[in-house]
Amino acid sequence: MPVTVVIGNPPYAERAEGMGGWIEKGSAATRNDKKSVAKAKLDDFRMPGNGLTEYVLKNLYIYFWRWATWKVFESVPADQAGVVCFISTAGYLRGPGFKGMRSYLRREADEGWIIDLTPEGQTPDVPSRIFPGVRQQLAIGIFVRRADHDAATPAPIQYRSLHGKQADKFRALAQLDLTTGWERARDGLTEPLTPAAGAWDAFPAVGDLLAWVSPGVKANRTWVYAPSAAILRDRWSTLRTSRGTSNFVSNFKVTRDSRVDQGKAPLSGSASVDSTVGLDKSMDGEPDTSRVSYRSLDRQWIVSDHRVIDQARPDLWAANEAARSVFVNEQHSKPISSGPALTFSALLPDMDNFKGSEGGRTLPLLHPDGTPNLAPGLLEGLAAEASIQADHEDLLAYVAGVVAHPAFTATFVDELTTPGVRVPITRDVALWARAVELGREVIWLHTYAERYVDPAAGREAGNVRSGWPMDAQPKSLEAVTTMPVKLQYDDVRGHIVFTDDDGDRNGAWGPVPREVFDYTVGGMNVISSWFKYRKKNPGGKKTSPLDDIHVDEWPHEWTLEFTELLTVLTRLVSLEPAQAELLEQVLAGSLITKDELASAGVRWPETRDDRKPRRKVAANTLDIFGDETE
Repeated sequence: MPVTVVIGNPPYAERAEGMGGWIEKGSAATRNDKKSVAKAKLDDFRMPGNGLTEYVLKNLYIYFWRWATWKVFESVPADQAGVVCFISTAGYLRGPGFKGMRSYLRREADEGWIIDLTPEGQTPDVPSRIFPGVRQQLAIGIFVRRADHDAATPAPIQYRSLHGKQADKFRALAQLDLTTGWERARDGLTEPLTPAAGAWDAFPAVGDLLAWVSPGVKANRTWVYAPSAAILRDRWSTLRTSRGTSNFVSNFKVTRDSRVDQGKAPLSGSASVDSTVGLDKSMDGEPDTSRVSYRSLDRQWIVSDHRVIDQARPDLWAANEAARSVFVNEQHSKPISSGPALTFSALLPDMDNFKGSEGGRTLPLLHPDGTPNLAPGLLEGLAAEASIQADHEDLLAYVAGVVAHPAFTATFVDELTTPGVRVPITRDVALWARAVELGREVIWLHTYAERYVDPAAGREAGNVRSGWPMDAQPKSLEAVTTMPVKLQYDDVRGHIVFTDDDGDRNGAWGPVPREVFDYTVGGMNVISSWFKYRKKNPGGKKTSPLDDIHVDEWPHEWTLEFTELLTVLTRLVSLEPAQAELLEQVLAGSLITKDELASAGVRWPETRDDRKPRRKVAANTLDIFGDETE
């Protein structure tokens, strides 16, 4: 007898490759006829050109979704009605890696209902969770296929979210019916299974404006990062000393993409080591190290040897080396609810740069060949549609001025539950100019005065204190004498204080406003995160015994770097009222839609080829940012 209903709560397990059986690998038993190829059923959840994001499909709950939909929609007579209803994690509602799955559901079902059980976001307060021990976002998905299934008409999807504590959500579920209280979700085959609010979907996404997008550097081993290059040299020396012993492989941490006997092509800017042979044959001398943006506003160091980095993203290294680009960092596949919606760096970003969790990506301002990374025709389209004369630097500065502050995130908090930042673009030339000037200062601060330098505007190269009143500048008030253990805020004095093992003061900075101490990016407290990697017993994930190699004495450069971080945050907080006022005026005025810019000649990226980097470096590439050493 055909199975017509599948209801359940499938298990959740990331990195479940190889656990999906014939759903994942294919089987002769699932062929449509004897001559067909044994195609994996999971492939029906994939979409051409979307492969870089589809690692999320290798999860047990996705395998169960695919089995259930095959069982009810495909393994039955064509005129058989059926229902699939699962309560599962909610990543498939919005994530970019699930575009093919959403397309399948809309094509194979005739109607669907989504009940969002965790609109609070990832790791909500325990009293609001349906299952107290589950920190992931959850949703109930109901998909119905009728006997007279119409394959040519995508299924309409209805959506509602349940708020409050667990008991409130249970009461709402008990009273729920399928006819009232629902919002219509987006209609596009691959669009998120959530409603489009207001004009949000009419704005171009930041990934439309900057066509080449890439994950950041993914080392897959944490020992190659450190807040000091000296730490990396000590770790390298320990690894080299362990060659020929049983500890060599465990110290290195062998992965699928990196082994001790494997060579790789050298990375741009790191040609002083021979990376073409394995580490078991060549580890002479000191390691190459490069400054990177490890977390938002946290500059650290990496061993810039391709052999120890699984997915180095060579094109990003080339862009950084050849063009000295700005890197835009976005939490693209997970919701954000606090802090700026984007951050910026002058340094190569880690894949989890934005807030220290998966789902991030980077959008370089420049290609490896030094040319602007913009949608073709974008600047001309702005000029034709609104008489806005701009270059690529102006465009990015506008984005920073409008988007990179907490008021933007608060204004669009509901829209940002569907990940992906969109940018409202004003038609008002005066508002555009104000946003550009604000954004130039924002990016100058985010990049620690390495980009958008303009001494005439008070933005000196390498000096985040320039143009800032002396009495408002955070200063080191007490020296750090031993490795600190804890961090705290003195509300009475307005100081940040480090303490030692005995709880005694061991370093202090001030003046520091409370809102600076509380500054977050996507829920990550920037100051706490910075301190976590530099305290006596560093926090964070560890993948090797080498991670335990740290410093015994507080380096003086960390005092200087922390003072710079506090200065940057203080100045960013001071810009927020002006940015909030600007955003309000932009949204109250006339906006340019994505479709209008397309009509004006902008060619938005649609395929994977549209998003490829331009790699050839011209012989006479100009330094687009000028000489910032003067």
